[in-house]
Amino acid sequence: MPARSSRNADFAAESPSPSSKSSRAPNDAMQKAALKNGNKRGIEDTADVGSSLRRSKRSRTSLASEFPSPAPTTSGNEIIPDEDIDKVNGAIPVEDDSGKFQTGKGQRKTKSVAEVTEKAEVSASVKPNKRGRAARTKASYVDQDVDAEIDGEVKQDQEEEKEIVVKKTVKRKRKTKEEKEAEAMPLAARTRGLRMFVGAHVSAAKGVQNAVTNSVHIGGNAFALFLKSQRKWDNPPLQDENRDAFRQMCVEHQYDPAKYVLPHGSYLVNLAQEDKAKAKQGYDSFLEDLQRCEALGIKLYNFHPGSANQSSLSSALSRLADALTNALSATKTVMPVLETMCGHGTTIGGNLSDFRDLLALIPEKYHDRIGICVDTCHSFAAGYDLVSPAGFQDFMKEFDDLIGIKYLRALHLNDSKAPRGSKRDLHANIGTGFLGLRAFHNVMNEKRFEGLPMILETPIDRPDPSYLPTNDTEANEEPAHDSCAEESEAEDTKARKGKKSKRPAGARPPTIPDYNVWAREIKLLESLIGMDPESAEFKALEAQLAEEGRSEREKLQDQYDRKLEADEKKRKKELEKQNQRSLEDMFGAGNAKKGTGKAAKAAPKKERGRKVKSKSERDSE
Repeated sequence: MPARSSRNADFAAESPSPSSKSSRAPNDAMQKAALKNGNKRGIEDTADVGSSLRRSKRSRTSLASEFPSPAPTTSGNEIIPDEDIDKVNGAIPVEDDSGKFQTGKGQRKTKSVAEVTEKAEVSASVKPNKRGRAARTKASYVDQDVDAEIDGEVKQDQEEEKEIVVKKTVKRKRKTKEEKEAEAMPLAARTRGLRMFVGAHVSAAKGVQNAVTNSVHIGGNAFALFLKSQRKWDNPPLQDENRDAFRQMCVEHQYDPAKYVLPHGSYLVNLAQEDKAKAKQGYDSFLEDLQRCEALGIKLYNFHPGSANQSSLSSALSRLADALTNALSATKTVMPVLETMCGHGTTIGGNLSDFRDLLALIPEKYHDRIGICVDTCHSFAAGYDLVSPAGFQDFMKEFDDLIGIKYLRALHLNDSKAPRGSKRDLHANIGTGFLGLRAFHNVMNEKRFEGLPMILETPIDRPDPSYLPTNDTEANEEPAHDSCAEESEAEDTKARKGKKSKRPAGARPPTIPDYNVWAREIKLLESLIGMDPESAEFKALEAQLAEEGRSEREKLQDQYDRKLEADEKKRKKELEKQNQRSLEDMFGAGNAKKGTGKAAKAAPKKERGRKVKSKSERDSE
């Protein structure tokens, strides 16, 4: 190969070694012998096989010698046709040893050693230029097959890293200074001088004192909060600085904590619990909350009555009464307020009679420190009519007759996604659920509710506008609104902490709390005071809100109807089984009697079948 021999000769001239000078004559003889034997590479390819240059090429010389080297151009580079490049890349079929044409991966699998060598030489010489053409360097005869594959893997890794970087981009935009200042401004001003004190269950994250400013932010005249985490048992004690700051903030913003602050108890606590260890754990947490109320100057404390679980209702009420009696004796001023419930399962408080029976078990000296909170969604789901004016008045009369209106201390204002009597606790925004705006007109114009804290627990979670979906499926998903603002607050707190987690494919987009919802609903409820329900203004507002929740109501109504059908089929099936058992019992008893009669008749026949004695035998007897 002339080109390679000339290059090696030049290299030897530039870097002569002592051994090469002293052995030039023997090398000439070896050169002639090599040419005679058919070795066209010359002396430089056979001599100095121990050198580093020879070691790097030794594995390729025998293979490369079979192929002629292309003639060099005047510039030292040679342009490779695009067709040859396509052959190397598998774009054009190449004939193999068997005469078959193959492309792509199949072509690569059937290449001979010579073809691999040719590919290595061409791949090593191909470099993209500015015009997108491919150039081949004359001097690149070192094996580049491995390097070419490594280059391909590096490019692939770089593309994957680039893709990963794109996926790891921040999904949320940072808030600007103007946005932060806008958030600090109240969403609505508080309305002073009203007889009804409407507010919402606000966050107390990073200190109970923050609940005060959060209530001011939405224009509330009352508020609820969690005194500690409602989803775990172990909580740090109330800090003195937080206690003092809460009291100071209430004075500064003119909130009377003894009247218009209604903390909510932990969901973990069940004072009707039958298990003694769990009952003690729940009671300790309950008592600690009551003590926190007294430290903060709060008089009212709302909590769920609990559940009977596997025990009877009467025994559960007895345990609840004992726990309340002990807690009242251990505190001085705080008033436990039991919330009406939806009546699901063995939950206490679905029927108003449950509270009547409970009060009968508590010593009368503590009755002035016991209260009831009516949750509009819960009582409606339990079956009470709060929509029609007549039904609402019937509910109030039953409350007064069974419990006494003096025990009514607070209200939770929530519409219901589920129909009346469904026993499902699904909160909806005011006017959009099955209660509708008319039910809240009844509430806001009830004289007996004046001066009571009215707390919104309606859903406020909305799609996060700063979230960038990673795929079209996720972008088209609708947000999941929590049914209860209380239960969603823990998740909102985690979102605010900025914890990142991998979202599974098809997951719903994240949501953030929109406190404008509560600000608007507070103003809406306050506007109902004194409004004529037959006026055009009220009817237009009622129709607008009803239309907003129409699709959700239709979906829940369909679920409820299907549940009623399934329950009816189950009831009929159980009735048929009972009737079948009754028939079996009846016929079984009849068969027994019939069998007894046959046995009785069989005996005389046996007697009649005996041998008849003769007259002489009878006379001898």
